[in-house]
Amino acid sequence: MTVSPAALLTPIPAAPTGIGPRIAPYLLVGPLMLLLFVFAILPCLLTLLLAFFDVDILAGTIRFVGFENFTRAAARGEVLNSLRVTFTYILLTVPPSMILGLLIALAINSLRRGRAFWQAVYFLPVAATLVAMSIVWRWMFVGRRGIVDQTLGQMTGLVDWLNSPVLSLPAVAIVGNWQQIGFVVVLYLAALAAVPSHQIDAARVDGAGAWHRFWHVTWPAIGPTTVFVGIITSVNALRVFDTVSTMTGGGPSRSSQTLAHLMWERGIYFFDIGGGSVVTLVLLALAIAATALQRIMTARLEKAGTR
Repeated sequence: MTVSPAALLTPIPAAPTGIGPRIAPYLLVGPLMLLLFVFAILPCLLTLLLAFFDVDILAGTIRFVGFENFTRAAARGEVLNSLRVTFTYILLTVPPSMILGLLIALAINSLRRGRAFWQAVYFLPVAATLVAMSIVWRWMFVGRRGIVDQTLGQMTGLVDWLNSPVLSLPAVAIVGNWQQIGFVVVLYLAALAAVPSHQIDAARVDGAGAWHRFWHVTWPAIGPTTVFVGIITSVNALRVFDTVSTMTGGGPSRSSQTLAHLMWERGIYFFDIGGGSVVTLVLLALAIAATALQRIMTARLEKAGTR
């Protein structure tokens, strides 16, 4: 089959589309925006609305009360106590998990063999069901009969952790660190793999030791990952519920009751929809603040890196 030169010079007609170039992007992202509105934005708006109403599920009535739910929550002192417990839990979990995760990632990254094996070992707690693992940890912390009291308790005198107002939250934090360190390790391993090897080799040739290579080459390179890890682990600590509900139930005397557990107790256990909505708004505000902090710090790191 032969093709004439005139046919080769004939322009190919454009495919008819009926959609303008400005409308097509909106049609492509439309389904995603709809899902985002239905499952994220709309629940937030409903929570804000319900915070100003007194909803009686059993009687099927709803009554506008204004700021009464806010004043009542502040008068009970539960929100302030849960804020204190939540921030204490963040201090007990975020810095230790980040430091230990970074050290373990550096150790795994330096291995010549078995790197994938140890990475899988440390990631197993992340993949495990947290409620089931919390039941196992609760059995380990059982007073006088658990393995913790039988070993660490006999050496330090710290026993019956889950029934102690002082030790109950650290016991929950131990489980939180155990579950979160593997996630931090995986993120830091990905960041370490992206560190330019020629910079490390140049520093080694210049006579820099292991510490100086880490501080002047590796640490600045993994700075954005450190910010991301800090914010993600903080948000996860803000919404901790499974371990608290399974191990201590928020007790004793609300010494381990976080904001997420208080939100469940108010809104689900006591059917106080308005009070639960107030606690939810506090959690939402903290999550938004953490996200804004991440964006600010990431922008500063990127700006510093372009200088």
